[in-house]
Amino acid sequence: MVKDDETQSEEELAEQLGAIEEMLADDPDAAMEALDALGLDPEDSADRYLRAAGIWLRDGAEEAEPLLKALIVEDPSFADAHYALAGVYEDLGEPILSARHMIAVLALDAAEDEETSAVGEAEEAKIVAAAEAALGSLPEELSERLGNVAVVVETRPHWDIVADGFDPRALGMFEGPDDYGQRVLEIAPMTSRIVLYTANLVVSFADPEELEEEVRVTVLHEIGHYFGLDEDGVAELGLE
Repeated sequence: MVKDDETQSEEELAEQLGAIEEMLADDPDAAMEALDALGLDPEDSADRYLRAAGIWLRDGAEEAEPLLKALIVEDPSFADAHYALAGVYEDLGEPILSARHMIAVLALDAAEDEETSAVGEAEEAKIVAAAEAALGSLPEELSERLGNVAVVVETRPHWDIVADGFDPRALGMFEGPDDYGQRVLEIAPMTSRIVLYTANLVVSFADPEELEEEVRVTVLHEIGHYFGLDEDGVAELGLE
């Protein structure tokens, strides 16, 4: 099916805005210049959101807060603005306000899941297969020590951990006693598990190859947490 010019233009604009958003973390000024070059309406919500995010990274949380709040007042369903504002409040030392907006993100993203049905049986099966492949790639010594750790899939994080400050858009999580706690501290037996959040993975990585790679990276990263490794330790064991 051939896309009409309007649909193609919308897709191209979405790609350009996505590229600018990725640029923000490394070079906010360059991202702002790229946004200027698009020539969007200054009242366009996407333009305003990206500028607010850039101001947050370049000038600090206090400067970005009113800009993001204004966006949410105008559109309470703007999940990305809630997400950014949660980060702003974290920077400002306001954990209750941060959690409030994180919960809003979780609710809005979950509602979007119901509308789009992004994660079906096929997508979940791909994630499970990629996770199993990642586990199968471990050195035997590590695999044996990981034997009692379950790897499970859930759609998104539960609201109660988000209320405690957990990122609603996290790709995965490790919970339970780590390797040291189980072997040395003799913590009472309980399940340790690695959780993969299927909706967050699929929404963030639409390309099947990118999704498979990100599942691998996420599983190995959480395994690193199980072994109590920092980022350097993860790299040394080839788990990055």
